[in-house]
Amino acid sequence: MNFALPLFPRGDLAAERFGCEVLGPIFAEFAQRLWTFQYYMPEKDDTCLLFCARGGLRLRQIYEAFLTASGLSVPLPHADLMISRLVAARTGLAAPGPALIEELGREFEGQTMAEVVLALTQDPSIRLGPEWHHPFEAGTFEALLEGESGRLVRKVVARLDGAFRRHLDQVSQGRGRAILCDTGLYGSTVRLLQEGVPQVQWFAAQFARSNYKRFATPHFEVTVGLSVEQDGYCPWNARTCVLRFWHLIESVLEPELASVKSFSNEPVPRSNLEEPGWRERIGEDTQGLFTGVLTYLSGLSPEQLPGIETAAEEAWGRLRQAIIWPGRQDLAVLSLSPRARDFGRIEAVHQFPEGGAITSSLWREGAVVQRYRRTGRLGLALLEAAHSLRFLKRWSAARRA
Repeated sequence: MNFALPLFPRGDLAAERFGCEVLGPIFAEFAQRLWTFQYYMPEKDDTCLLFCARGGLRLRQIYEAFLTASGLSVPLPHADLMISRLVAARTGLAAPGPALIEELGREFEGQTMAEVVLALTQDPSIRLGPEWHHPFEAGTFEALLEGESGRLVRKVVARLDGAFRRHLDQVSQGRGRAILCDTGLYGSTVRLLQEGVPQVQWFAAQFARSNYKRFATPHFEVTVGLSVEQDGYCPWNARTCVLRFWHLIESVLEPELASVKSFSNEPVPRSNLEEPGWRERIGEDTQGLFTGVLTYLSGLSPEQLPGIETAAEEAWGRLRQAIIWPGRQDLAVLSLSPRARDFGRIEAVHQFPEGGAITSSLWREGAVVQRYRRTGRLGLALLEAAHSLRFLKRWSAARRA
C-alpha cells in the first residue's frame, strides 16, 4: 500500500489537515486504548486517572472528545495533576534515591550543584558557599544537603513539596492507586513518585514508552506505552518513527502554558501554570495540528469504533513517510516552534539550530531536506541506513545476551 502523503495546501490549513488525516486516527487509537486500560484495571473504587501537566492536559481533551463521540461511559474518575519532573523530583529530596540522583545527574550534566539548587528551589536569593559551585556529583551533593546550607535548601523544597502533596490529595480524593497519563517517553515522573510518594500505588499510561536514557527500568512494570513501546527506532515498525522526531508529539500535545515549577502556599494550592484563563488556553493552537486532531475526533461515531485500529495503522504509515522521507511540503507543515528546556529552566531548544550541525537538530531528516535541496534524498537514505544498522546491532546483541 502506498502511504505517501497527499499534497497539502500551505499555511495553518495544511497543518490542520495533517492533524486531522494523519494524527487524528493515531490519537483516536490512543484514547480507545486508554479507555480499555482503565476498564480492565482492578480495584476501581480506589483508583483514579490523573492527566499530567502539560501534555496530559491536551491528552485529557482528546480522551474526553473520544468519549463524547463514542458514547462510552467513564471507567474511572479523572482530573488534572499539576506536575512536572521538577515537582516530582522534590518529593524525594529528603531521602535521595537512585531515581532522583540519576535524573539530576543526567539533566544537569556538566552544570554546578548550585544550578541544581536554583532549579529545585526556584529561589535565587539562597546564598550558597563555594562548595556548591562545582559540577554535580552525586555523593558530594548528598553530603552538602546534610550540611547547614543544605538544611535551608531542604526546608524551601519541603515547603514547595508540601503544597504539591496537598494538591495531589485534592485531585486524587485520597485514593490509594493513581494512573498517570502523560506523553512519555522514559517515565521519569512515575519513577520519581514511586520513590518520593510510596504510600500511593502508581501506574503510568503514556503515549509512548522508551528507555532512551538507558537507566534502570523497574517502573516499566507499571508503565505502558499505549501507542508505542520500543527503546529505539525499528525500520519495520512504523510506530517507532516518532522516536526519530519526538519533538513533534510534544509540540502537538503541550499547550503554550508554563511548566509547573511552584505552588501557592494556600489551603487549596494553586500552581504557577494556573494563571487566569489557563483552561481556555489548552485548546489554543496557532500551528493547527492539534485543532486537526480534535476535528477528526469530533467526526467519529460509535459505529466507527471497530475500525479505529485499522485507520491508525494506515495513519502510522503516513506519519512514518512524513518523518523519515519528508518532502518540502512536510517540512513546511512540521517545522515547529522552539521548546523550553524545562526542569525549572527557560532556555529555548530550537528544532533547527541556526548554523548548527544536522546532528544537533531535533528532526535530522527535516534538517537534511532544509539544507540540501538537490541531494536531500541521498542524505535521507544515508540516515535511514545508519539508523537501521544501529537497530540491527542492538537486536543482534540482545539475541546473543
